[in-house]
Amino acid sequence: MKRLLYLICVVVFAAGLSSCNKDDDPAPDPVVGSWKLDRIRTSGFTGAFATAGYNGDNDPVVFDYQDSFITKTDKTFTGSVRTSGRVLDYKGNWTFTNNELSLKDDQGNEDIYTLDAAVTPNQLLSKAVSISDSLTNPSTNVVQPVTYTIQFVYTKQ
Repeated sequence: MKRLLYLICVVVFAAGLSSCNKDDDPAPDPVVGSWKLDRIRTSGFTGAFATAGYNGDNDPVVFDYQDSFITKTDKTFTGSVRTSGRVLDYKGNWTFTNNELSLKDDQGNEDIYTLDAAVTPNQLLSKAVSISDSLTNPSTNVVQPVTYTIQFVYTKQ
């Protein structure tokens, strides 16, 4: 009887070990975690602005803009923006489909980012947006209207 009980315990233990196979665990969602705005990518500058190096990756401090957010496993997120001496908190829900992260805040605003997992640390790239602004021409020191493109690049922390 003891041998039978021992054999049953061994079989149950072995079955338990084989059911705990790591291959059965789902892969962690690559967008869950902390993200911080790392750079603001500008492009589309021409003439003296292009010559002066305005196209490229810029520190967000240059734009007086900082942003970070945390995506959680329960499909919610929280974040904060710091600009012009103010701190603005936001929160909402997120989805991740076809390599695109969609953040929809509680006010209904939606931002979409593309995951770049080919770089380390992983990056989230915002949609590129065209901007019109008045900037001082670096050659003539005259303020003039300029249109260019910006894109936010976040890195996983």
